[in-house]
Amino acid sequence: MTEETLPAGQPAPAAEQRKLKYSPIPFVIIALVLIFILYQGLGGAATFFLFGAQITRSTVFGIRAATMVSQFIFLLIPALLLIKHQHGTLRAAIPLRVPSAAELILVILCVVSLQQVLEGYLYFQDQLPLPAGMREIVETVKRAIEEAVKLLGEAQSVPELLFVMLVVAVTPAICEEIFFRGLVQENISLASTPRMGFVLTGVIFAMYHLNPFLLVPLTVLGILFSYVRYRSKTLIIPIIAHFVNNGISAIGFFWQQQHPSGTFMLDGGEVTVPPGYVLGVMAVAGVIFVLSFNAYRTVTHSLDTHQAELP
Repeated sequence: MTEETLPAGQPAPAAEQRKLKYSPIPFVIIALVLIFILYQGLGGAATFFLFGAQITRSTVFGIRAATMVSQFIFLLIPALLLIKHQHGTLRAAIPLRVPSAAELILVILCVVSLQQVLEGYLYFQDQLPLPAGMREIVETVKRAIEEAVKLLGEAQSVPELLFVMLVVAVTPAICEEIFFRGLVQENISLASTPRMGFVLTGVIFAMYHLNPFLLVPLTVLGILFSYVRYRSKTLIIPIIAHFVNNGISAIGFFWQQQHPSGTFMLDGGEVTVPPGYVLGVMAVAGVIFVLSFNAYRTVTHSLDTHQAELP
């Protein structure tokens, strides 16, 4: 019996009762290393061989396409095969309960508001004092990463924006969530506790992106995605949350290009407004996040089969 078919209130079976093929933690470690080698190694090498290391307007379409294909070939397919091999059935780690409209609305509010809080955090992170020599190195690396991200996410037209959305929002939402919230979180949770499962998965999710400047925001978002996966008992909710987060960033960047004067929201981590304004946006967004997050917990209370383990 899989977790999603359990009667309400009955705890999920222990790892040994799930008839897992391998011990969960060693399995997760091997899966993380294997998929890292496949996706970052083979996928990255193939992209480099085809288009070179320099991202330009002439090569960006091919690099976007290669990135998308790599996620499906080197991330999604291996993750599905590993899940099937470990659990015997995909449904054991990929529950697809259809969420209610209230869950969807509240999760979207959580993501949008939290994103604004984290954009504000990035603003103040950039203000941290560093020794002159170190700051020069940090700024050089940061600019290189930002330029690459900018070119990959930059859209000159609505059709191009739709393709960018497919590459940076739709594909990662599906591929990364099945891997992280399906394979990784499920096995860590079975080996420990749900709390340990969603916290560790969030940290691993952030580290896997190899961007030290976004480590804190990605960790926070990763824990949120993992928590709503645990709380909702479905992978659909974190997939939508992931899509909304990445999609808003892409649309916000496109809007910022078309309207340089900016908007009320903080876009792209390159805020050029006074600190007081940033704090104000963070405060408003923080209140919205707390209210929507608590409402989400209330709406999903009846789904929580581990209530005794979490506050």
